[in-house]
Amino acid sequence: MNRIPLAIACAALAGLTSCGTPTERCEARVSAEQRNLARLLQEVEANIARGYAWDTEVAGDTGFRLCAGGFRGGYGRLGLGYSSCYGGPETVRKQVPIDPAAEMRKREALQKRLAALSSQGTSQCIAREN
Repeated sequence: MNRIPLAIACAALAGLTSCGTPTERCEARVSAEQRNLARLLQEVEANIARGYAWDTEVAGDTGFRLCAGGFRGGYGRLGLGYSSCYGGPETVRKQVPIDPAAEMRKREALQKRLAALSSQGTSQCIAREN
């Protein structure tokens, strides 16, 4: 008996059962949104405490570099050499000034949204199903 169709059938059934009910999917979306809002709120509060924010940007990178490395030559000899290699884009983190009043307004808005989502989020999911 070929086991590949059986494995595919089992994987399909497992995929269907992991989808969940509409209420469970709604609750999962609400909890993901709560985690995202909490992360943003934490970032804004850290910016207010520091007095500046961090900005990450990609530096102008051609992608071409000279890399040093060792190699093993014939007869067991070791040597050093240079070759071209690609290191990928380089990101630079820099400080950016903030407007404290704007950051505080942003914090208040995030707190209100998080509180509203915490109090009404799952109850809306249950009400939608009924």
